[in-house]
Amino acid sequence: VLPNIERILDFLEAELGKSAWFAGAEFSAADVQMSFPLEISVVRAGLTESRPRLWGFLKTIHARPAYQRALEKGGKYDFLR
Repeated sequence: VLPNIERILDFLEAELGKSAWFAGAEFSAADVQMSFPLEISVVRAGLTESRPRLWGFLKTIHARPAYQRALEKGGKYDFLR
């Protein structure tokens, strides 16, 4: 399983090298969807700062006002901790 996870994370890292967001130049629902598996990857699949595009993507998502409002309304969550 781990080699497949590494391959997928490598692929996603490369995709973010093509544009600022997963589906192009603008933030979209695709980015919201991708944030969840990437958050889980930090906890369960070894996603670290060694993949700077994915790491930066998550930092950007976390800094969005809508993300902050969602945390205020729903509370903090921890994936599989």
